[in-house]
Amino acid sequence: MHARVTTILVARNGAKHLKRTLEALSRQTRQPDVVIMVDCGSTDNTAALLAAYGPTHFISADAGLSFGEAIATAVRVVTPPESDREMLWLLAQDSAPEPGALAALLGELEIAPSVAVAGPKVMHWDAGDYIHDFGQSLTPGGATVTLVESELDQGQHDGMSDVLGVSAGGMLVRHIVWQQLGGFDPALPSADDSLDFCVRVRMAGYRVSGVAAAQVATAGDGVAGASGSSRGRARRKRLRTMRAAQLHRRLVYSPSWMVPFHWLAMVPLALLRSVVQLLQKEPGAILGEYSAAFATAFSGVRVRAARRRFGATRSLGWSSVASLRVPAAEVRRRQALRREASLTGVNGEVPEIRFLSGGGAWTVLAALVAGLIVLAPLIGARTLTGGGLLPLAATPAELWQSIGYGWRDIGLGFVGGADPFAAVLAVIGSLTFWAPSFSLVLLYFLALPLAALGAWLAATRLSERASIRAIAAVLWMLAPTFLSALAAGRPAAILVHLLLPWLFFAGFMAARSWSASAAAALLFAAIAAAAPSLTPALLVVWLIAMLVSGRSGMRFIGIPLPALALAAPLIWDQGLRGNWLALLADPGVPLPGPDVSVWQLLLGFPTGELGGWTPLLETLGLPGVDAFVLVPVLLVPLAVLGVLSLFLPGARGASFSLLTALLGAATAIAASQLHLTAIGGQTAAGWAGAGLSLYWLGLVGAVVFALRGMRRFAIAPAVTAIVALVIVVAPLVAALPLGTSVVREGIDRTQPAFVSAEAQTDARVGTLHIVPQPDGGILATIVRGSGATLNAQSTLSSTDSSLSGREEELATLAGNLASRSGLDGAAGLADFGIRFVLLRPATVTVTGPGAADAATPAAAETLGRTTTALDGNAALAPVGDTVFGRLWQYEVTDAQVATAENGAIPANAGGTLGFVFFLIAVFVLGATVLLSLPTGAGPEAVRQASRDAIRNTAKARTKETKRLAKAAARKKANPEPAVPADVTDVGATDPAPTDPRPTGPAAGTDTADAATDAAEADAAATDGAATVASADDSPADPDAPASRSEEHDHAQ
Repeated sequence: MHARVTTILVARNGAKHLKRTLEALSRQTRQPDVVIMVDCGSTDNTAALLAAYGPTHFISADAGLSFGEAIATAVRVVTPPESDREMLWLLAQDSAPEPGALAALLGELEIAPSVAVAGPKVMHWDAGDYIHDFGQSLTPGGATVTLVESELDQGQHDGMSDVLGVSAGGMLVRHIVWQQLGGFDPALPSADDSLDFCVRVRMAGYRVSGVAAAQVATAGDGVAGASGSSRGRARRKRLRTMRAAQLHRRLVYSPSWMVPFHWLAMVPLALLRSVVQLLQKEPGAILGEYSAAFATAFSGVRVRAARRRFGATRSLGWSSVASLRVPAAEVRRRQALRREASLTGVNGEVPEIRFLSGGGAWTVLAALVAGLIVLAPLIGARTLTGGGLLPLAATPAELWQSIGYGWRDIGLGFVGGADPFAAVLAVIGSLTFWAPSFSLVLLYFLALPLAALGAWLAATRLSERASIRAIAAVLWMLAPTFLSALAAGRPAAILVHLLLPWLFFAGFMAARSWSASAAAALLFAAIAAAAPSLTPALLVVWLIAMLVSGRSGMRFIGIPLPALALAAPLIWDQGLRGNWLALLADPGVPLPGPDVSVWQLLLGFPTGELGGWTPLLETLGLPGVDAFVLVPVLLVPLAVLGVLSLFLPGARGASFSLLTALLGAATAIAASQLHLTAIGGQTAAGWAGAGLSLYWLGLVGAVVFALRGMRRFAIAPAVTAIVALVIVVAPLVAALPLGTSVVREGIDRTQPAFVSAEAQTDARVGTLHIVPQPDGGILATIVRGSGATLNAQSTLSSTDSSLSGREEELATLAGNLASRSGLDGAAGLADFGIRFVLLRPATVTVTGPGAADAATPAAAETLGRTTTALDGNAALAPVGDTVFGRLWQYEVTDAQVATAENGAIPANAGGTLGFVFFLIAVFVLGATVLLSLPTGAGPEAVRQASRDAIRNTAKARTKETKRLAKAAARKKANPEPAVPADVTDVGATDPAPTDPRPTGPAAGTDTADAATDAAEADAAATDGAATVASADDSPADPDAPASRSEEHDHAQ
């Protein structure tokens, strides 16, 4: 009996691919007997194309129909089957079969009566020699596995026949079996619809076969099966539907007694799988995990219907298909092979950083030696003091307790949000958990080599030449703002300077790598925490990067989120106060500084005095040498190189660098004009050095572009600029030996030894600190326990100019103690839990690095008057002079009780609000950390990378074919006279190279040949945009290959 084939073709807005499919259908060597076309609500000319073909039946259906429902609609117009020789051939708008496809499929079913379903080898639409997919199976856990995908077809899988499932597009199925099983499950609209049907076919006692001789091309439109698009929304939808299908099948296939357990485990599994998705660099799939879990959990009607349908047709046990399932070990092996092929075969080799062979190690080692020499006076120190340096909390637990929203143990104490910088200090202090304060000592000794390392690595994104990388490292390490921060004892500013190159290093690859994007987000948060004044400038750079990144903008959107999560408690409190500008205040110890002119800021000196040259020349007494002329002249080479970069190859990248420098300079100038914090009667301007670090980063970037563009002529100007800079920063480098640095070795405490000993038995013992001010007033604060710590400092306190009722009472008490008012202060001391009174030296006005005016006469008078008053107070017993000032003790027997009552930290001070902020921080930062881990790309990312690479290869072939055809047509139209064989046609156009990056051992080195230099110069023209190029772009910069995996992105 002649087999009867009914072809059903389903289309939905598929005019783009439908014409090829219809032509392929008309060229079949074995024509179908009946052709049914189903148009699912198309709004283009799909319906006209279908009707023009002349089908046996044309059905205009609703746009919401799935592929399975559209097939079911078409089957209703077909006469019920009378034998097993009546077939249904399922096609979609993008299922273009080869001429012999139907004949080969039909032959498989005619030869083997036990085969109920035959599926073709599905090929890529644009690259017909690549297999899109061939055969499907399941893991023991029920996950879908494509047996063959994204492979070059060399006949290596032509022997495969028996499979667990095949794709829907091109599937040939016996009509009687389709009717018996009820077609596709309506609960599976796209993903796994054909696999589920094939599983039910197998469990009903039939076979499913893959036919390698039958080939059908697919474009992945998403009509038959899930969409193959790699765009964000379509990709997220595909992952969600695939997960929902897996959960649905799990509930359908499981024994009845297991269903409740699977149902209860859906949401917890979604949480665990969310962590896996982050590790696999698929953050967009997380919402889909929960959506699929909840949707499946509350789809009881569809699950029950599917279970009844499955049970009614099932005749075999799961053991009958055990040999067709893929073990988990085999899945991992296949994934590893695909990842390797994706990285090496498709994407090409990724240029190495060559840290050891390229001179990076020697640069960092030289910086380490220089750092040890410069900081030799501090060798052996356990803690540092001076400027903004204070000890950290004694244990990591105390460090972490000081973050978030809760009790702020400064002054009288209050409930509020911690500065985000406290979290940065907690991380740093935990590195030396045995002595957290020692981490600041290590920070100082490693500052120069870490600065050199960060700049050297950042320069690898811009140049392959080892000498240019080393020059960038030296320029960054010797930045005046960085050395000024070291001399002034500003740990936050030091951290900002160290982290900025790493932010550029990670941000450069953020458009291509989720790991790099997450790392950039963490670095952004750390920099914003250490220098809030830099946040507006960084947000501008972030916005520009996001706008020009195109489709990769999703990787940039979340970069500010960790910074926002860390700052949320502080934003809440400052917002309630209405003091929004205070969010830009510098964290840590408030430090007064000299007023610095704008032109000195533009030269890079945040503390003025031209980096110490003004007092140095006055001391040396050199006639005719003016620091205000010498220093600017020495900085001219750097300025010239920066401006010259705009007129050399790579001008776009240089313009972006100079824009960054402009943002940094504007930030520095604005910060120097903001007086947000107060220390007694003095106000402190913001630290301009953070903005100058960004300014210097842009300037160094422009210099790198200039040196790249100058190629072989770059050495002389580079050496000149470095030598001149070394002279400029010489006073800052020698700040410690010259005594102009305020940093010195600490003594492990910030309170007198007598107080520290008392704090060993009473951790909340109170000490009243009285500091005479330049205007004759006093500053009174209470310090609990062994002394103030850096992590406990709060901008909520330093930017608050108002006084609470208790603070007014403390001010009155201090005023009475500092004057001979005759009032008894014993009751007030006991009320505040004060056991000691410390009279500190008078505050002086800072005039420059390590320099200050003498105490004013008013302050000196207040100091003498206060000393006399405290000596004459009967309630106070003098202890004596200490390194911190003169100390008195309050001797009252019940003082311990008062201390316990007034100095205790309230239980659960943060309350519900603190818990909410804690959850937000843990969720955002935890997810970012997981996303930043270098785990490599996940299965979906590798699959999409392979398919995108195959698609791009096909496009390149098509483009090259068209180019050659045009060249041949021109040559035919304009024949050229023959030339001798030894004459080279220099005007001929070479084929487009498959890899634009330089190759060979000499690429990127100082001894590179002219070709390498030319390639680097040509690449410079696009470097500005390369920082945000998407994975589909093809950057010209040899340092920035067009496509890289997550694993290689992190390795760089």
